[in-house]
Amino acid sequence: MICYKCISMKISVSLFFGILMFFLNSCALMTSMGLNNKASWDKVEPTVPLEEIAWKKAQSLNTEEAYLDYLNQFPFGKFKYDARLQLQLMETESAWEKAKLADTEEGYKVFMRDYSGSKYNSEAFAKLTKIRQEETWNRVKLTNTAEAYNDFILRFPLSDHIQEAKNLYTNIQSEAEWNRIKDFNNVSIFENYLKSFPNSTFKDQVYTRIKLLNNPVRNESIAENRRPIVENTNLTSKNIAFDKFQPEKKDKAKKTEIIDLGSEKWNEVSAYNTPEAYQSFLKQFPKHKFANLAKKELAILDEQSWMRTKSADTKEAYENYQKVFPSGRYVKEAKKKSIDQEVETILAGDYQALPAMNKSESLPGAKLNEITIKNITGFTLVIIYSGPVSEKVEVKDGSTSVVKLPNGQYNITATLNSDLIGSFVGKENLTGGKYETKFFLGY
Repeated sequence: MICYKCISMKISVSLFFGILMFFLNSCALMTSMGLNNKASWDKVEPTVPLEEIAWKKAQSLNTEEAYLDYLNQFPFGKFKYDARLQLQLMETESAWEKAKLADTEEGYKVFMRDYSGSKYNSEAFAKLTKIRQEETWNRVKLTNTAEAYNDFILRFPLSDHIQEAKNLYTNIQSEAEWNRIKDFNNVSIFENYLKSFPNSTFKDQVYTRIKLLNNPVRNESIAENRRPIVENTNLTSKNIAFDKFQPEKKDKAKKTEIIDLGSEKWNEVSAYNTPEAYQSFLKQFPKHKFANLAKKELAILDEQSWMRTKSADTKEAYENYQKVFPSGRYVKEAKKKSIDQEVETILAGDYQALPAMNKSESLPGAKLNEITIKNITGFTLVIIYSGPVSEKVEVKDGSTSVVKLPNGQYNITATLNSDLIGSFVGKENLTGGKYETKFFLGY
């Protein structure tokens, strides 16, 4: 008897194992193909982002339109700063070409203002300086004075016109000196002229004058002309006796002799034409007839020297002006400028804070301040006040000094004559009253 249930079970078991074997074989096949690896299922074929494509295109074209197009598409892209930099560089190049094409002072000034960090800034400054030099040179030639040429030489020492300016300056100076000395009868004056102006256009005339003055006959004639005129040379004993009772005539003769000495000195002084020469003349002959002329010439040299000093605008220049013109018109201003520049030099370096002064007494309405300075540092103290007026005070160790200053804001520096101790700097607003300040070293 056939058991259908048993047959059915056998078929079911066989079918199960058959399906299992198919599944296992399928897994093995998928593993060999890598299809059952999750990472392989998620892997996507790499593609180039659109932004990078656009950026590379902009770089290859390298035009303003290309970089603007990139920024329009990707205003917040990772290359936005690079694109903006390229646009700025292109704008700078375009502006520089326009400035060069215009080649004007205004054009270069605008470029330097708008593109101060540009690589063309130094070149723009050089071109601007050259234009200014040319304009100044044209004005100087029209003016054609010694002062104008000298000012140009000081302002533009590297100019292409510097040698021509020096030559023209020397020519004007030599002509002025020749007109000044040509009627003198002193050989040394003409010899000094040739030393000062060896290439003067008047040198032949100078040699002629020297030759004439060295001629013995000529010298005798000059000496004869310089002798005092006497109305009657046949003096008798009575005449001589009579002269003894005329002291006024003798005094007049002495005065005449002094005047002659002054005139002789004036000839030398006017030939040298230097501040020292005029100052020496005025010291020896303060009431001479040429004294006022000496003061006038000295004032002219004073003005010229001050113009050069202001143009140089250095501490050394201001100090030199004070040395040459101790009583000059601008000596107070030169002193203040010199002191202020010394303070600026100290402020530009390393320094320590200076403690505030002690106001011992307030004086409402007072316009002057009295400052008492006591130095017990063991060194010489130099203290400078730079403000409405400027003063430089040196206080020896153990000494006390008093300074009076008008109201106002002051920069104050204090320096000891020691290389181991630096400078001290402070500020004070003086408002009228008495102040005290003590300097000592604390350890």
